[in-house]
Amino acid sequence: MSSTPLASLSAARDWAARHRTVLEPVLIALLALTLNLAGNDRVSLWDRDEPRYSACVREMRARGDWISPTFNAEPRYHKPILIYWLMRGGVGIWGDNPFGMRFVSAVAGMGTCLLTWFLGRRIFGPGEARLAALMLATAPIVMIESKLATTDSTLALLLLGCQVCLWELGRRRSRWTAAGFWALLGLATLTKGPVGPALIAVSGAVSWWWGGPSACWNRLDWRRGLAVFAGVTLPWFIAVGILSRGEFFRFAIGTQVLSRINTGLEEHGGFPGYYLVTTLGLFHPWSALLPAAALAAWTRRKLNPAFGFLLGWIVGPLILLECVQTKLVHYYLPAYPACALLTAWLARAVAGAETGLRRWPLGRLAVGLLGGVAVAMTVGLIAAAAVVPGPLRWPCLALGAIIASGTLLALARFHRGATLPAATSLIATWAVALALLGAWLLPAMEPYRLSRIAGERLATLNRGRDVPPLLMSFQEPSTIYAYGRPVPTVRTWDDFYTQLDRQGVVLSPILPKDLLALRKLPHLELEVCETLAGFNLSKGTNQTLHFTLIRSKPADAKTGGLSRSETIRRTRQFLGN
Repeated sequence: MSSTPLASLSAARDWAARHRTVLEPVLIALLALTLNLAGNDRVSLWDRDEPRYSACVREMRARGDWISPTFNAEPRYHKPILIYWLMRGGVGIWGDNPFGMRFVSAVAGMGTCLLTWFLGRRIFGPGEARLAALMLATAPIVMIESKLATTDSTLALLLLGCQVCLWELGRRRSRWTAAGFWALLGLATLTKGPVGPALIAVSGAVSWWWGGPSACWNRLDWRRGLAVFAGVTLPWFIAVGILSRGEFFRFAIGTQVLSRINTGLEEHGGFPGYYLVTTLGLFHPWSALLPAAALAAWTRRKLNPAFGFLLGWIVGPLILLECVQTKLVHYYLPAYPACALLTAWLARAVAGAETGLRRWPLGRLAVGLLGGVAVAMTVGLIAAAAVVPGPLRWPCLALGAIIASGTLLALARFHRGATLPAATSLIATWAVALALLGAWLLPAMEPYRLSRIAGERLATLNRGRDVPPLLMSFQEPSTIYAYGRPVPTVRTWDDFYTQLDRQGVVLSPILPKDLLALRKLPHLELEVCETLAGFNLSKGTNQTLHFTLIRSKPADAKTGGLSRSETIRRTRQFLGN
Protein backbone atom coordinates (compact mmCIF):
# COMPACT_ATOMS: atom_id res chain seq x y z
CA MET A 1 0.00 0.00 0.00
CA SER A 2 2.83 2.37 0.83
CA SER A 3 4.21 2.05 -2.69
CA THR A 4 0.97 3.19 -4.33
CA PRO A 5 1.58 6.95 -3.94
CA LEU A 6 5.12 6.54 -5.26
CA ALA A 7 3.84 4.52 -8.21
CA SER A 8 1.19 7.16 -8.92
CA LEU A 9 3.77 9.94 -8.75
CA SER A 10 6.06 8.03 -11.12
CA ALA A 11 3.20 7.47 -13.53
CA ALA A 12 2.31 11.15 -13.44
CA ARG A 13 5.89 12.11 -14.20
CA ASP A 14 6.00 9.66 -17.11
CA TRP A 15 2.75 11.09 -18.48
CA ALA A 16 4.09 14.65 -18.18
CA ALA A 17 7.32 13.71 -19.95
CA ARG A 18 5.42 12.03 -22.78
CA HIS A 19 3.06 14.95 -23.29
CA ARG A 20 5.50 17.81 -22.70
CA THR A 21 6.45 18.01 -26.36
CA VAL A 22 2.76 18.56 -27.15
CA LEU A 23 1.79 20.84 -24.27
CA GLU A 24 4.79 23.15 -24.54
CA PRO A 25 4.23 24.32 -28.12
CA VAL A 26 0.50 24.68 -27.50
CA LEU A 27 1.10 26.95 -24.50
CA ILE A 28 3.79 28.92 -26.33
CA ALA A 29 1.46 29.38 -29.30
CA LEU A 30 -1.39 30.54 -27.05
CA LEU A 31 0.82 33.08 -25.30
CA ALA A 32 2.29 34.47 -28.54
CA LEU A 33 -1.04 34.60 -30.38
CA THR A 34 -2.80 36.23 -27.43
CA LEU A 35 -0.19 39.00 -27.24
CA ASN A 36 -0.12 39.45 -31.02
CA LEU A 37 -3.92 39.72 -31.34
CA ALA A 38 -4.77 41.65 -28.16
CA GLY A 39 -6.60 44.86 -29.03
CA ASN A 40 -6.19 44.53 -32.80
CA ASP A 41 -9.94 44.86 -33.36
CA ARG A 42 -9.98 48.18 -31.45
CA VAL A 43 -6.86 49.79 -32.93
CA SER A 44 -6.97 51.36 -36.39
CA LEU A 45 -4.14 51.05 -38.89
CA TRP A 46 -0.94 52.98 -38.20
CA ASP A 47 0.52 55.34 -40.79
CA ARG A 48 2.19 54.96 -43.12
CA ASP A 49 2.76 51.38 -44.17
CA GLU A 50 -0.23 49.54 -42.69
CA PRO A 51 -2.88 51.56 -44.59
CA ARG A 52 -0.91 51.22 -47.81
CA TYR A 53 -0.71 47.44 -47.63
CA SER A 54 -4.32 47.16 -46.49
CA ALA A 55 -5.69 49.50 -49.15
CA CYS A 56 -3.81 47.45 -51.76
CA VAL A 57 -5.54 44.32 -50.53
CA ARG A 58 -8.93 46.03 -50.58
CA GLU A 59 -8.48 47.39 -54.11
CA MET A 60 -7.17 44.08 -55.48
CA ARG A 61 -10.15 42.24 -53.97
CA ALA A 62 -12.56 44.77 -55.48
CA ARG A 63 -11.05 44.21 -58.94
CA GLY A 64 -10.57 40.47 -58.57
CA ASP A 65 -6.88 41.08 -59.34
CA TRP A 66 -4.15 38.70 -58.10
CA ILE A 67 -1.16 40.23 -59.91
CA SER A 68 -0.92 44.02 -59.70
CA PRO A 69 -1.14 45.83 -56.33
CA THR A 70 -2.51 49.39 -56.37
CA PHE A 71 -2.80 52.01 -53.66
CA ASN A 72 -5.33 54.77 -54.14
CA ALA A 73 -5.92 53.49 -57.70
CA GLU A 74 -2.23 53.91 -58.61
CA PRO A 75 0.29 51.05 -59.11
CA ARG A 76 2.27 50.23 -55.98
CA TYR A 77 5.46 48.36 -56.83
CA HIS A 78 7.24 48.76 -53.49
CA LYS A 79 7.02 45.06 -52.55
CA PRO A 80 6.27 41.76 -54.31
CA ILE A 81 2.93 40.00 -54.10
CA LEU A 82 2.96 37.30 -51.38
CA ILE A 83 1.94 39.51 -48.44
CA TYR A 84 -1.13 40.72 -50.35
CA TRP A 85 -2.20 37.15 -51.07
CA LEU A 86 -1.77 36.17 -47.43
CA MET A 87 -3.58 39.25 -46.13
CA ARG A 88 -6.49 38.46 -48.45
CA GLY A 89 -6.77 35.17 -46.60
CA GLY A 90 -6.98 36.98 -43.27
CA VAL A 91 -9.59 39.36 -44.64
CA GLY A 92 -11.55 36.43 -46.06
CA ILE A 93 -11.77 34.93 -42.56
CA TRP A 94 -12.23 38.03 -40.36
CA GLY A 95 -13.46 40.68 -42.78
CA ASP A 96 -12.12 43.91 -44.23
CA ASN A 97 -10.99 45.49 -40.97
CA PRO A 98 -7.74 46.01 -39.05
CA PHE A 99 -8.07 42.68 -37.24
CA GLY A 100 -8.40 40.80 -40.52
CA MET A 101 -5.58 42.73 -42.17
CA ARG A 102 -3.20 42.02 -39.28
CA PHE A 103 -4.15 38.38 -38.76
CA VAL A 104 -1.42 36.98 -41.02
CA SER A 105 1.31 38.88 -39.18
CA ALA A 106 0.00 37.66 -35.82
CA VAL A 107 0.04 34.05 -36.98
CA ALA A 108 3.50 34.50 -38.51
CA GLY A 109 4.79 35.89 -35.21
CA MET A 110 3.37 32.89 -33.39
CA GLY A 111 4.95 30.59 -35.99
CA THR A 112 8.33 32.23 -35.43
CA CYS A 113 8.13 31.44 -31.71
CA LEU A 114 7.14 27.82 -32.42
CA LEU A 115 9.86 27.31 -35.01
CA THR A 116 12.40 28.81 -32.61
CA TRP A 117 11.24 26.27 -30.02
CA PHE A 118 11.73 23.48 -32.57
CA LEU A 119 15.19 24.67 -33.59
CA GLY A 120 16.21 25.16 -29.97
CA ARG A 121 15.42 21.52 -29.23
CA ARG A 122 17.54 20.46 -32.19
CA ILE A 123 20.50 22.66 -31.26
CA PHE A 124 20.58 22.72 -27.45
CA GLY A 125 17.74 20.85 -25.77
CA PRO A 126 14.19 21.23 -24.44
CA GLY A 127 15.05 23.65 -21.63
CA GLU A 128 16.81 26.16 -23.87
CA ALA A 129 14.13 25.74 -26.54
CA ARG A 130 11.29 26.52 -24.15
CA LEU A 131 13.08 29.54 -22.70
CA ALA A 132 14.06 30.92 -26.13
CA ALA A 133 10.50 30.69 -27.45
CA LEU A 134 9.11 32.47 -24.38
CA MET A 135 11.79 35.16 -24.63
CA LEU A 136 10.90 35.75 -28.26
CA ALA A 137 7.16 35.88 -27.53
CA THR A 138 7.70 38.53 -24.84
CA ALA A 139 10.22 40.66 -26.78
CA PRO A 140 8.59 44.04 -27.59
CA ILE A 141 9.91 44.23 -31.16
CA VAL A 142 8.57 40.78 -32.05
CA MET A 143 5.12 41.47 -30.60
CA ILE A 144 4.91 44.92 -32.21
CA GLU A 145 5.83 43.68 -35.68
CA SER A 146 3.39 40.79 -35.26
CA LYS A 147 0.61 43.35 -34.73
CA LEU A 148 1.28 45.24 -37.97
CA ALA A 149 -0.20 44.56 -41.41
CA THR A 150 3.21 44.64 -43.11
CA THR A 151 5.73 42.21 -44.59
CA ASP A 152 8.21 41.92 -41.73
CA SER A 153 6.66 39.30 -39.47
CA THR A 154 6.05 37.01 -42.45
CA LEU A 155 9.58 37.54 -43.78
CA ALA A 156 11.09 36.71 -40.37
CA LEU A 157 9.17 33.40 -40.25
CA LEU A 158 10.25 32.41 -43.77
CA LEU A 159 13.91 33.23 -43.15
CA LEU A 160 13.80 31.35 -39.85
CA GLY A 161 12.54 28.37 -41.83
CA CYS A 162 15.54 28.71 -44.14
CA GLN A 163 17.90 28.72 -41.15
CA VAL A 164 16.23 25.58 -39.74
CA CYS A 165 16.78 23.84 -43.08
CA LEU A 166 20.44 24.89 -43.13
CA TRP A 167 21.00 23.54 -39.63
CA GLU A 168 19.37 20.22 -40.52
CA LEU A 169 21.40 19.95 -43.73
CA GLY A 170 24.53 20.53 -41.67
CA ARG A 171 23.64 17.38 -39.73
CA ARG A 172 22.64 15.11 -42.61
CA ARG A 173 21.88 15.16 -46.33
CA SER A 174 18.19 15.36 -47.25
CA ARG A 175 16.72 16.17 -50.65
CA TRP A 176 13.40 17.21 -49.08
CA THR A 177 15.07 19.56 -46.63
CA ALA A 178 17.09 21.14 -49.45
CA ALA A 179 13.91 21.59 -51.50
CA GLY A 180 12.24 23.13 -48.45
CA PHE A 181 15.07 25.64 -48.11
CA TRP A 182 14.74 26.80 -51.72
CA ALA A 183 10.96 26.96 -51.55
CA LEU A 184 11.09 29.06 -48.38
CA LEU A 185 13.75 31.32 -49.89
CA GLY A 186 11.53 31.77 -52.94
CA LEU A 187 8.58 32.71 -50.74
CA ALA A 188 10.80 35.16 -48.85
CA THR A 189 11.74 36.73 -52.20
CA LEU A 190 8.05 36.98 -53.09
CA THR A 191 7.56 38.76 -49.77
CA LYS A 192 10.31 41.40 -49.82
CA GLY A 193 12.43 40.90 -52.90
CA PRO A 194 16.20 40.28 -52.71
CA VAL A 195 16.38 41.21 -49.01
CA GLY A 196 15.72 37.62 -47.94
CA PRO A 197 18.46 35.96 -50.03
CA ALA A 198 20.90 38.73 -49.07
CA LEU A 199 20.33 38.20 -45.33
CA ILE A 200 20.68 34.41 -45.67
CA ALA A 201 23.86 34.76 -47.74
CA VAL A 202 25.62 37.15 -45.37
CA SER A 203 24.65 35.22 -42.24
CA GLY A 204 25.80 32.00 -43.90
CA ALA A 205 29.14 33.52 -44.87
CA VAL A 206 29.87 34.77 -41.34
CA SER A 207 28.65 31.49 -39.86
CA TRP A 208 30.99 29.48 -42.10
CA TRP A 209 33.89 31.82 -41.23
CA TRP A 210 33.28 31.39 -37.50
CA GLY A 211 32.98 27.63 -37.46
CA GLY A 212 29.30 27.02 -38.13
CA PRO A 213 28.22 23.87 -40.01
CA SER A 214 29.64 24.20 -43.52
CA ALA A 215 28.41 20.95 -45.04
CA CYS A 216 24.92 22.42 -45.42
CA TRP A 217 25.99 24.53 -48.40
CA ASN A 218 27.26 21.48 -50.28
CA ARG A 219 24.01 19.65 -49.55
CA LEU A 220 21.66 22.28 -50.92
CA ASP A 221 21.29 20.43 -54.24
CA TRP A 222 21.87 23.65 -56.14
CA ARG A 223 20.67 22.52 -59.58
CA ARG A 224 17.31 21.21 -58.42
CA GLY A 225 17.13 23.90 -55.74
CA LEU A 226 17.46 26.78 -58.14
CA ALA A 227 14.75 25.17 -60.27
CA VAL A 228 12.48 25.10 -57.20
CA PHE A 229 13.34 28.72 -56.43
CA ALA A 230 12.58 29.75 -60.01
CA GLY A 231 9.32 27.79 -59.98
CA VAL A 232 8.19 29.67 -56.88
CA THR A 233 9.23 33.17 -57.93
CA LEU A 234 9.29 33.49 -61.71
CA PRO A 235 5.56 33.07 -62.58
CA TRP A 236 4.51 36.20 -60.72
CA PHE A 237 7.61 38.23 -61.59
CA ILE A 238 7.12 37.47 -65.29
CA ALA A 239 3.40 38.27 -65.11
CA VAL A 240 3.86 41.61 -63.31
CA GLY A 241 6.75 42.53 -65.61
CA ILE A 242 4.56 42.03 -68.66
CA LEU A 243 1.50 43.76 -67.20
CA SER A 244 3.54 46.74 -65.97
CA ARG A 245 5.68 46.86 -69.12
CA GLY A 246 8.79 46.61 -67.00
CA GLU A 247 7.87 49.46 -64.67
CA PHE A 248 7.78 47.12 -61.66
CA PHE A 249 11.45 46.20 -62.09
CA ARG A 250 12.53 49.79 -62.79
CA PHE A 251 10.88 50.97 -59.59
CA ALA A 252 11.58 47.93 -57.38
CA ILE A 253 15.26 47.76 -58.25
CA GLY A 254 16.04 51.42 -58.95
CA THR A 255 14.13 52.96 -56.05
CA GLN A 256 13.46 50.27 -53.48
CA VAL A 257 16.86 48.55 -53.62
CA LEU A 258 19.53 50.93 -54.96
CA SER A 259 18.12 54.07 -53.34
CA ARG A 260 17.87 52.36 -49.95
CA ILE A 261 21.51 51.34 -50.18
CA ASN A 262 22.80 54.75 -51.23
CA THR A 263 20.47 57.16 -49.40
CA GLY A 264 18.20 57.33 -46.37
CA LEU A 265 14.96 56.77 -48.27
CA GLU A 266 11.93 58.72 -46.98
CA GLU A 267 14.16 60.33 -44.33
CA HIS A 268 14.87 56.94 -42.72
CA GLY A 269 18.57 57.39 -42.10
CA GLY A 270 20.53 56.30 -39.07
CA PHE A 271 23.78 56.65 -37.20
CA PRO A 272 26.60 54.05 -37.00
CA GLY A 273 25.61 51.39 -34.51
CA TYR A 274 21.92 52.13 -35.08
CA TYR A 275 20.82 48.49 -34.73
CA LEU A 276 22.91 47.88 -31.61
CA VAL A 277 21.24 50.81 -29.88
CA THR A 278 17.70 50.03 -31.03
CA THR A 279 18.09 46.36 -30.12
CA LEU A 280 18.97 47.39 -26.57
CA GLY A 281 15.50 48.88 -26.15
CA LEU A 282 13.32 46.88 -28.51
CA PHE A 283 14.64 43.44 -27.51
CA HIS A 284 14.65 44.36 -23.81
CA PRO A 285 14.91 42.68 -21.34
CA TRP A 286 16.72 39.93 -23.23
CA SER A 287 19.08 42.37 -24.96
CA ALA A 288 20.71 42.98 -21.58
CA LEU A 289 21.98 39.37 -21.57
CA LEU A 290 22.99 39.35 -25.22
CA PRO A 291 26.56 40.77 -24.92
CA ALA A 292 27.46 38.18 -22.27
CA ALA A 293 25.84 35.42 -24.35
CA ALA A 294 27.70 36.49 -27.51
CA LEU A 295 31.06 36.62 -25.72
CA ALA A 296 30.52 33.21 -24.12
CA ALA A 297 29.52 31.73 -27.49
CA TRP A 298 32.54 33.31 -29.20
CA THR A 299 34.96 31.68 -26.77
CA ARG A 300 33.26 28.29 -27.30
CA ARG A 301 32.67 28.46 -31.06
CA LYS A 302 35.40 25.92 -31.87
CA LEU A 303 33.90 23.40 -29.45
CA ASN A 304 30.36 23.52 -30.82
CA PRO A 305 29.36 24.54 -34.38
CA ALA A 306 26.02 25.77 -33.01
CA PHE A 307 27.76 28.87 -31.62
CA GLY A 308 29.33 29.80 -34.95
CA PHE A 309 25.96 29.21 -36.62
CA LEU A 310 24.09 31.50 -34.23
CA LEU A 311 26.80 34.17 -34.14
CA GLY A 312 26.82 34.33 -37.93
CA TRP A 313 23.06 34.64 -37.91
CA ILE A 314 23.30 37.57 -35.47
CA VAL A 315 26.36 39.41 -36.79
CA GLY A 316 25.99 38.82 -40.56
CA PRO A 317 22.74 40.80 -40.97
CA LEU A 318 24.13 43.46 -38.62
CA ILE A 319 27.11 44.03 -40.94
CA LEU A 320 24.92 44.14 -44.05
CA LEU A 321 22.28 46.47 -42.61
CA GLU A 322 24.85 48.88 -41.19
CA CYS A 323 26.18 49.31 -44.74
CA VAL A 324 22.72 50.30 -46.01
CA GLN A 325 21.92 54.00 -45.65
CA THR A 326 18.17 53.51 -45.11
CA LYS A 327 17.71 52.17 -41.59
CA LEU A 328 14.52 50.99 -39.89
CA VAL A 329 14.24 48.99 -36.68
CA HIS A 330 12.32 46.10 -38.25
CA TYR A 331 15.04 45.35 -40.82
CA TYR A 332 16.92 43.39 -38.14
CA LEU A 333 13.85 41.36 -37.10
CA PRO A 334 14.97 38.08 -38.83
CA ALA A 335 18.03 37.91 -36.53
CA TYR A 336 16.12 37.96 -33.24
CA PRO A 337 15.38 34.20 -33.09
CA ALA A 338 19.16 33.62 -32.98
CA CYS A 339 19.47 36.27 -30.27
CA ALA A 340 16.78 34.50 -28.23
CA LEU A 341 18.42 31.08 -28.64
CA LEU A 342 21.84 32.36 -27.57
CA THR A 343 20.38 34.25 -24.61
CA ALA A 344 18.38 31.21 -23.49
CA TRP A 345 21.51 29.07 -23.69
CA LEU A 346 23.36 31.56 -21.48
CA ALA A 347 20.61 31.53 -18.83
CA ARG A 348 20.59 27.73 -18.72
CA ALA A 349 24.39 27.55 -18.68
CA VAL A 350 24.64 30.01 -15.78
CA ALA A 351 21.98 28.08 -13.86
CA GLY A 352 23.71 24.77 -14.57
CA ALA A 353 27.04 26.08 -13.38
CA GLU A 354 25.41 27.08 -10.07
CA THR A 355 27.02 30.50 -10.21
CA GLY A 356 25.51 33.93 -10.40
CA LEU A 357 25.26 35.82 -13.65
CA ARG A 358 27.58 38.52 -12.32
CA ARG A 359 30.44 36.01 -12.10
CA TRP A 360 30.35 35.45 -15.86
CA PRO A 361 32.28 37.70 -18.28
CA LEU A 362 30.10 40.75 -18.99
CA GLY A 363 27.63 39.46 -16.40
CA ARG A 364 27.80 42.69 -14.41
CA LEU A 365 27.16 44.60 -17.62
CA ALA A 366 24.06 42.44 -18.20
CA VAL A 367 22.68 43.25 -14.77
CA GLY A 368 23.49 46.94 -15.23
CA LEU A 369 21.83 47.08 -18.66
CA LEU A 370 18.76 45.29 -17.35
CA GLY A 371 18.30 47.79 -14.56
CA GLY A 372 19.36 50.86 -16.55
CA VAL A 373 17.05 50.31 -19.52
CA ALA A 374 14.15 49.46 -17.19
CA VAL A 375 14.73 52.71 -15.27
CA ALA A 376 14.80 54.67 -18.54
CA MET A 377 11.56 53.05 -19.67
CA THR A 378 9.84 53.66 -16.34
CA VAL A 379 10.91 57.30 -16.21
CA GLY A 380 9.82 57.74 -19.83
CA LEU A 381 6.37 56.30 -19.13
CA ILE A 382 5.93 58.50 -16.04
CA ALA A 383 7.02 61.57 -18.02
CA ALA A 384 4.62 60.62 -20.82
CA ALA A 385 1.79 60.28 -18.30
CA ALA A 386 2.39 63.89 -17.29
CA VAL A 387 1.93 65.29 -20.81
CA VAL A 388 -0.38 62.94 -22.75
CA PRO A 389 -4.17 63.40 -22.75
CA GLY A 390 -6.05 62.09 -19.70
CA PRO A 391 -7.24 58.68 -21.00
CA LEU A 392 -3.63 57.69 -21.74
CA ARG A 393 -2.21 58.50 -18.32
CA TRP A 394 -3.34 55.47 -16.35
CA PRO A 395 -2.12 52.93 -18.95
CA CYS A 396 1.28 54.65 -18.99
CA LEU A 397 1.52 54.61 -15.20
CA ALA A 398 0.38 50.98 -15.01
CA LEU A 399 3.01 49.93 -17.56
CA GLY A 400 5.70 51.82 -15.68
CA ALA A 401 4.73 50.18 -12.38
CA ILE A 402 4.71 46.67 -13.90
CA ILE A 403 8.10 47.09 -15.61
CA ALA A 404 9.69 48.58 -12.50
CA SER A 405 8.37 45.99 -10.04
CA GLY A 406 9.03 43.02 -12.32
CA THR A 407 12.57 44.16 -13.04
CA LEU A 408 13.32 44.71 -9.35
CA LEU A 409 12.16 41.17 -8.58
CA ALA A 410 14.32 39.76 -11.39
CA LEU A 411 17.37 41.75 -10.26
CA ALA A 412 16.95 40.47 -6.71
CA ARG A 413 16.87 36.91 -8.00
CA PHE A 414 19.92 37.48 -10.20
CA HIS A 415 21.80 38.79 -7.14
CA ARG A 416 20.89 35.58 -5.26
CA GLY A 417 22.13 33.45 -8.16
CA ALA A 418 18.61 32.26 -9.05
CA THR A 419 19.04 32.77 -12.81
CA LEU A 420 16.12 30.73 -14.13
CA PRO A 421 13.61 32.16 -11.61
CA ALA A 422 14.85 35.62 -12.61
CA ALA A 423 14.25 34.84 -16.28
CA THR A 424 10.80 33.52 -15.40
CA SER A 425 10.03 36.78 -13.60
CA LEU A 426 11.00 38.77 -16.67
CA ILE A 427 8.89 36.57 -18.94
CA ALA A 428 5.85 37.07 -16.70
CA THR A 429 6.53 40.81 -16.37
CA TRP A 430 6.76 41.45 -20.06
CA ALA A 431 3.86 39.15 -20.93
CA VAL A 432 1.63 41.27 -18.67
CA ALA A 433 3.16 44.56 -19.90
CA LEU A 434 2.72 43.71 -23.57
CA ALA A 435 -0.82 42.46 -22.97
CA LEU A 436 -1.70 45.81 -21.36
CA LEU A 437 0.00 47.66 -24.18
CA GLY A 438 -2.10 45.90 -26.79
CA ALA A 439 -5.40 45.69 -24.92
CA TRP A 440 -5.38 49.03 -23.05
CA LEU A 441 -2.84 51.66 -24.08
CA LEU A 442 -3.09 51.34 -27.87
CA PRO A 443 -6.93 51.34 -27.93
CA ALA A 444 -6.90 54.37 -25.61
CA MET A 445 -5.04 56.27 -28.33
CA GLU A 446 -7.85 55.93 -30.86
CA PRO A 447 -9.60 59.25 -30.10
CA TYR A 448 -6.32 60.98 -30.99
CA ARG A 449 -5.73 59.21 -34.31
CA LEU A 450 -6.64 62.31 -36.32
CA SER A 451 -5.85 60.92 -39.77
CA ARG A 452 -8.20 57.96 -39.29
CA ILE A 453 -10.98 60.20 -37.94
CA ALA A 454 -10.46 62.56 -40.88
CA GLY A 455 -11.08 59.76 -43.36
CA GLU A 456 -14.25 58.66 -41.60
CA ARG A 457 -15.58 62.24 -41.37
CA LEU A 458 -14.74 62.85 -45.02
CA ALA A 459 -16.78 59.77 -45.97
CA THR A 460 -19.71 60.95 -43.84
CA LEU A 461 -19.67 64.49 -45.25
CA ASN A 462 -19.36 63.14 -48.76
CA ARG A 463 -22.45 60.95 -48.35
CA GLY A 464 -24.44 63.95 -47.09
CA ARG A 465 -23.44 66.27 -49.95
CA ASP A 466 -22.42 63.95 -52.79
CA VAL A 467 -19.36 66.11 -53.48
CA PRO A 468 -16.17 64.44 -54.74
CA PRO A 469 -13.34 64.45 -52.17
CA LEU A 470 -9.84 65.77 -52.77
CA LEU A 471 -6.71 65.51 -50.64
CA MET A 472 -4.26 68.39 -50.86
CA SER A 473 -1.40 68.84 -48.38
CA PHE A 474 -3.02 66.48 -45.85
CA GLN A 475 -2.59 63.06 -47.52
CA GLU A 476 -2.11 60.49 -44.73
CA PRO A 477 -2.52 56.92 -46.03
CA SER A 478 -4.82 56.00 -43.13
CA THR A 479 -7.16 58.82 -44.20
CA ILE A 480 -7.47 57.16 -47.60
CA TYR A 481 -7.99 53.73 -46.04
CA ALA A 482 -10.60 55.03 -43.57
CA TYR A 483 -12.47 56.77 -46.40
CA GLY A 484 -13.11 53.32 -47.85
CA ARG A 485 -12.13 53.82 -51.50
CA PRO A 486 -9.56 55.73 -53.58
CA VAL A 487 -9.42 59.49 -53.09
CA PRO A 488 -7.93 61.87 -55.71
CA THR A 489 -4.77 63.57 -54.47
CA VAL A 490 -2.93 66.59 -55.84
CA ARG A 491 0.68 67.68 -55.48
CA THR A 492 0.83 70.61 -57.91
CA TRP A 493 -1.43 73.54 -58.72
CA ASP A 494 -1.89 72.16 -62.21
CA ASP A 495 -3.28 68.94 -60.70
CA PHE A 496 -5.52 70.98 -58.40
CA TYR A 497 -7.07 73.02 -61.21
CA THR A 498 -7.48 69.91 -63.36
CA GLN A 499 -9.56 68.30 -60.60
CA LEU A 500 -11.50 71.51 -59.96
CA ASP A 501 -12.27 72.02 -63.65
CA ARG A 502 -13.41 68.41 -63.94
CA GLN A 503 -15.60 68.38 -60.83
CA GLY A 504 -16.65 72.01 -60.40
CA VAL A 505 -16.60 71.63 -56.61
CA VAL A 506 -14.52 69.46 -54.26
CA LEU A 507 -14.51 68.67 -50.55
CA SER A 508 -11.10 68.64 -48.89
CA PRO A 509 -9.72 68.45 -45.33
CA ILE A 510 -7.16 71.25 -45.25
CA LEU A 511 -4.81 72.65 -42.64
CA PRO A 512 -5.34 76.18 -41.24
CA LYS A 513 -2.34 77.62 -43.11
CA ASP A 514 -3.70 76.23 -46.38
CA LEU A 515 -7.15 77.65 -45.65
CA LEU A 516 -5.68 81.10 -45.09
CA ALA A 517 -3.69 80.83 -48.30
CA LEU A 518 -6.63 79.66 -50.42
CA ARG A 519 -8.81 82.50 -49.13
CA LYS A 520 -6.40 84.92 -50.78
CA LEU A 521 -7.36 83.61 -54.22
CA PRO A 522 -10.13 85.76 -55.69
CA HIS A 523 -11.22 83.16 -58.24
CA LEU A 524 -12.15 80.51 -55.60
CA GLU A 525 -15.13 80.22 -53.26
CA LEU A 526 -14.55 78.42 -49.96
CA GLU A 527 -17.13 77.11 -47.49
CA VAL A 528 -15.96 75.45 -44.25
CA CYS A 529 -18.42 72.65 -43.43
CA GLU A 530 -16.79 71.26 -40.31
CA THR A 531 -13.66 71.70 -38.21
CA LEU A 532 -11.84 68.77 -36.61
CA ALA A 533 -9.25 69.47 -33.91
CA GLY A 534 -7.26 67.13 -31.71
CA PHE A 535 -3.92 65.63 -30.80
CA ASN A 536 -2.42 63.85 -33.81
CA LEU A 537 -0.26 60.98 -32.57
CA SER A 538 1.21 60.46 -36.03
CA LYS A 539 2.70 63.96 -35.90
CA GLY A 540 3.09 64.24 -32.13
CA THR A 541 1.28 67.58 -32.00
CA ASN A 542 -2.13 69.22 -31.81
CA GLN A 543 -3.60 69.65 -35.25
CA THR A 544 -6.71 71.17 -36.84
CA LEU A 545 -8.42 70.25 -40.11
CA HIS A 546 -11.08 72.29 -41.90
CA PHE A 547 -13.38 70.26 -44.15
CA THR A 548 -13.88 72.80 -46.90
CA LEU A 549 -15.98 72.99 -50.06
CA ILE A 550 -13.90 74.60 -52.81
CA ARG A 551 -15.63 75.99 -55.92
CA SER A 552 -14.55 77.95 -58.95
CA LYS A 553 -16.20 81.32 -59.39
CA PRO A 554 -17.90 82.11 -62.73
CA ALA A 555 -15.49 82.71 -65.58
CA ASP A 556 -15.81 86.50 -65.59
CA ALA A 557 -15.14 86.71 -61.86
CA LYS A 558 -12.60 83.93 -61.83
CA THR A 559 -9.92 84.72 -64.36
CA GLY A 560 -11.39 87.09 -66.95
CA GLY A 561 -10.40 84.61 -69.65
CA LEU A 562 -6.87 84.00 -68.41
CA SER A 563 -5.04 80.92 -69.65
CA ARG A 564 -4.33 77.96 -67.37
CA SER A 565 -0.65 78.87 -67.09
CA GLU A 566 -1.49 82.47 -66.17
CA THR A 567 -4.00 81.26 -63.54
CA ILE A 568 -1.38 79.00 -61.98
CA ARG A 569 1.20 81.80 -62.12
CA ARG A 570 -1.12 84.19 -60.28
CA THR A 571 -1.98 81.46 -57.76
CA ARG A 572 1.69 81.00 -56.97
CA GLN A 573 2.08 84.75 -56.70
CA PHE A 574 -0.81 84.98 -54.24
CA LEU A 575 0.51 82.07 -52.15
CA GLY A 576 4.12 83.13 -52.29
CA ASN A 577 5.50 79.97 -53.95
